[in-house]
Amino acid sequence: MSVLRRVAGAGAIASAAIVLSACSAPQNAPGGAQSTTAAPTVTATTATSAATRPTPAAEVSAPVDACASATKAKLDAALKADKRASGALLVDGKGLQGIECVAPWAFAHFSNEIDGGSVLFAHRNGAWAPVNWGTGELCEKVPVATAKRICG
Repeated sequence: MSVLRRVAGAGAIASAAIVLSACSAPQNAPGGAQSTTAAPTVTATTATSAATRPTPAAEVSAPVDACASATKAKLDAALKADKRASGALLVDGKGLQGIECVAPWAFAHFSNEIDGGSVLFAHRNGAWAPVNWGTGELCEKVPVATAKRICG
């Protein structure tokens, strides 16, 4: 029975040695020779607490400073760069006015010779893009609390 314990104990020690060798530099092989094979890679995993969980993609695309970039010049340029929006809207020389922002949304008004309108922008991948425009209900996709603050 004591032989069996020694064998089992030696097996546990050998297993521990293999695991530990994966975490360090090359080891000496039995007989004193330097090992020439790379140690296997061991990856440790841990549970993620709520405080360290990755941020959802929707939040990542709307950095806190997104509203700082919701300037008249940037939103005018984004509107002109969008072929569908710029082709559909007639904006006078004043450009966009009355800009309101709650990241990732910005809302601006414009005037023209007829009646004017508004444009809803979304901040995506570091840039503003018009997502809805005209004179009707433009903020249907915006969360209600945000729409109350910017869409008006």
